[in-house]
Amino acid sequence: MGLSGKVKLDAMVVTVVAAVFVAAIYAGESVYRSRAAATADEQKAVAETDAANHLRITLDPNQFVGEVKQAYRIAERDPALLAQLHCWCGCDRTDGHKNLLDCYRDTHGSHCAICTGEAIEAEKLAEQGMPVEKIRDALRDRFANGE
Repeated sequence: MGLSGKVKLDAMVVTVVAAVFVAAIYAGESVYRSRAAATADEQKAVAETDAANHLRITLDPNQFVGEVKQAYRIAERDPALLAQLHCWCGCDRTDGHKNLLDCYRDTHGSHCAICTGEAIEAEKLAEQGMPVEKIRDALRDRFANGE
């Protein structure tokens, strides 16, 4: 093999090595990006699950009877609904509650007819397909005056 044949062979080897190197870098970057995306998705899913689990922290309905038990079951089944609703009994001022769900995280809902009525009414309206904005209006109309 002459000098020009050796130069051609060396050039071909360098080209192949460079192509393999570029392909390896590209593959490594793709794997890194897909792992980073998967990690971000996993972190988002964990955060959403934690938030959803936090919403479900209510007292056990089996501690209660009658309509109170029914209201605590509603809070346990559909915490996202009650978390979007204001409680009209005044517990936001007296107990620091931020929404109707808070009434079922402690015993407040067990001795408040307004809380119990609101939870039962909210579930009934939601089952009829009423949007949460309309449910809020209906609860305000019925319970804001202390019914």
